[in-house]
Amino acid sequence: MDSILLDTSFCIRLLKSNDELHRNAKDYFKYFLENEMEIFISSIVIAEYSVKDDPKNLPLEFVKIIPFDYFDGKTAGEFHSILLDHKEQVANIERNVIKDDCKLMAQLFNRKIHGYITKDRKSFNQIIAPLQATNGFNIELLDLEIPLKNFKGELF
Repeated sequence: MDSILLDTSFCIRLLKSNDELHRNAKDYFKYFLENEMEIFISSIVIAEYSVKDDPKNLPLEFVKIIPFDYFDGKTAGEFHSILLDHKEQVANIERNVIKDDCKLMAQLFNRKIHGYITKDRKSFNQIIAPLQATNGFNIELLDLEIPLKNFKGELF
């Protein structure tokens, strides 16, 4: 994995020092930097983050900002259409969450970003898995709730 897209849930935990997942977020971010990964953040994530905090607080000097463009919109619409065929899987997820996740998945797909880190486990199986199965794209999903040492397979 040489590139990663940060989810809003990751950004919140990275900057909220009293959050139970703050340490995990810091460890992963440090790992991404040390391994010279391309770190991406979507303009969609910036918009979501801005609801509760000033986006100037985000580590923008270390990330590449991805604007949401025409091609992302087209792909996101196709992805949302796929999920409509899997209504039972996404029945308990808010419609706005589905739309925003489709937008982020479109950006991952269109830019061939290899990894995605989020705290939202529901999206792994309910949103991302059907899109991967239908479109044949593969991304490495990192669960923010799993400490970096476990992700790397370290014992201590």
